[in-house]
Amino acid sequence: MAVSQAERSTSRRAARTKAKPGGVGRRMAAGVAGIVLAAAAVYAQQNFAMSFEQRTSYLTYKGRIGETVETKRFTVKVLSVSAAHAVDTTNFSSKTVKVATSNLFLLVDVSATSAREPFRLSTLLPPVLLTEDGRRYQPTDKVDESLTLFNKWIQPGFWSSGVLVFEVPPDAVAGASFVFIPPVSPLVNDNYAPEAQIDLGLSRAAADRLIAKAEDYHSLVSASR
Repeated sequence: MAVSQAERSTSRRAARTKAKPGGVGRRMAAGVAGIVLAAAAVYAQQNFAMSFEQRTSYLTYKGRIGETVETKRFTVKVLSVSAAHAVDTTNFSSKTVKVATSNLFLLVDVSATSAREPFRLSTLLPPVLLTEDGRRYQPTDKVDESLTLFNKWIQPGFWSSGVLVFEVPPDAVAGASFVFIPPVSPLVNDNYAPEAQIDLGLSRAAADRLIAKAEDYHSLVSASR
């Protein structure tokens, strides 16, 4: 049976008309899926793509030099602060080497114990010296870690003591605080990780006295023996 051109055209238009609802449905489903994916991306960005500062934020406990500052993870106290223009260290051959600075070495004598688990301080996120105007100084890399608190395990039930050495300009001393930071992963968000901020008692007058009495040379090697 012959089919005319008009009949074939009518059939094609009918087929297209019947296919429309399915096409609209697919487009609507794709649109909904797109919205869901976009919402998931925003959620992930807000909750997982945190800034470095957000991932390493801390709950701060405060105290003063000589006081015991207790947190849920550790207890720490600063025993003393001294200053020197030169210190010694050990090189790769274990020989004692004298190192000097055009600024000032600030030596913070620290004692700490752990509440539950033993740990060692991290060189990636170490304790810092916080100045009155917000500058943060990490321990100097001129001193071998084996001569400092970095070399000690901080354990439950035992106090571990050691020095941390900061190289700072004289104008950073007055009003400075010591911030004790336990090791924490930058990939893990813990807004309740504790840190201890300890006022070193360095008023302007006390800082001037400390700088004026700075040792020409302080031996770290003999102190660690």
